[in-house]
Amino acid sequence: MEYKFRSFEDGDYEFVYNLKKQAYQSYVEEYFGEWNESAQREFFKKYIDAQWQRIKIIVVDGKDAGFFDDKIDGNIYEIANIVIDKKFQNKGIGTNILKEAIKAHKSYEIQIQCFKSNPVVELYECLGFTEFAETNTHKKLNIKK
Repeated sequence: MEYKFRSFEDGDYEFVYNLKKQAYQSYVEEYFGEWNESAQREFFKKYIDAQWQRIKIIVVDGKDAGFFDDKIDGNIYEIANIVIDKKFQNKGIGTNILKEAIKAHKSYEIQIQCFKSNPVVELYECLGFTEFAETNTHKKLNIKK
């Protein structure tokens, strides 16, 4: 399935927040005991205020299907978020975005992280990522250059 990116706009705030909630709420509840809506909104506002210029909205067939953000810090390319709306999952969109990001940044060490119990870690490993660190909540994976 083909996709394109567009820049984050002010009107995308609720869309991106709801996607993050859809993707991460069960993990936040698993590791932290609850989803505190006001605390999550405050945390999210800080994230948006700091990162809005890096966020790309993923568009499929003219519909917003997810969001992606990444950054380069020295010799490290970090994929910070790749979130696909459930209606668009299992169509290869996220996999293709990851493959293209890996190909475009092969001269960097590429890093990504996910909640430890998230099954997406299997996809990351299939794409060549290996675990290099773990916290109480997350696995950190990389592809060395």
